[in-house]
Amino acid sequence: MNINNTLFFALAEEQLAEGRIVKMSLRGTSMLPTLREEDVLTLEPLVGDPCMGDVLLFRYAGGHIVHRLVKHDGDTYIMQGDNNYGIETVKRGDIVARVTSVTRPNGKTLDTGSREWQRLNHRSLCRKKVRNTLLCLFGRKGRKQLRPWYFIALAILMWAPLNGLGVPLNNYILGLRADHLLHASVYVPCTLFLMDLIRRRGLVWLAAVGIGLLTEGVQYLLPFRGYDVNDLIANAIGVTLGWLVILAVKRRNRRA
Repeated sequence: MNINNTLFFALAEEQLAEGRIVKMSLRGTSMLPTLREEDVLTLEPLVGDPCMGDVLLFRYAGGHIVHRLVKHDGDTYIMQGDNNYGIETVKRGDIVARVTSVTRPNGKTLDTGSREWQRLNHRSLCRKKVRNTLLCLFGRKGRKQLRPWYFIALAILMWAPLNGLGVPLNNYILGLRADHLLHASVYVPCTLFLMDLIRRRGLVWLAAVGIGLLTEGVQYLLPFRGYDVNDLIANAIGVTLGWLVILAVKRRNRRA
């Protein structure tokens, strides 16, 4: 028998309040890769205070969510899905239950006290720290702060007399010239720092390619730098790689 979420969670809270175990099938992708859609979660009443890293069922914004506890400050608990950027702030009374085991669609059951679960948790938390760090650096606020420094560094790399520094840029790495790899790599973030200034994605790519053309064109006029059409191609490749990464991330976030 199918029942709506409101009725299910009302019944689940009654069962949990009586000290009983409740099982529920997970919906959504906010806890990937730790929990997957169609996993069956075993929920037990929460005894005492939850621990950092626990996966909890809690009330939020008129509904119920299963996310991980990532921060605790007094009676305030910060929850976050392993596949989410946003957070939920709740009180102790909003926490309904703790996930104690997970049964995969293939029938395998994973106890949250097992070493395998701890390893899975550790990987998920490390992945989250990396994502949150990248978000801090390259989120909207981070991009705004880093944008001028990026373009200053780009101008120095493209126009400074590096040949006089004795830096060997004509060596080959995996069959590719080091200077071409340098050109491609420094232009990968270019679209990232332009995306807040230009709304249309196609124009972001064109503007970044135009910056590559501009920097290489100025090199043609500088007596201490050389002009190479292959550098132009490398610039465009770097821009395109960065642009494709942005498109892939945006598409993935829409699906999450």
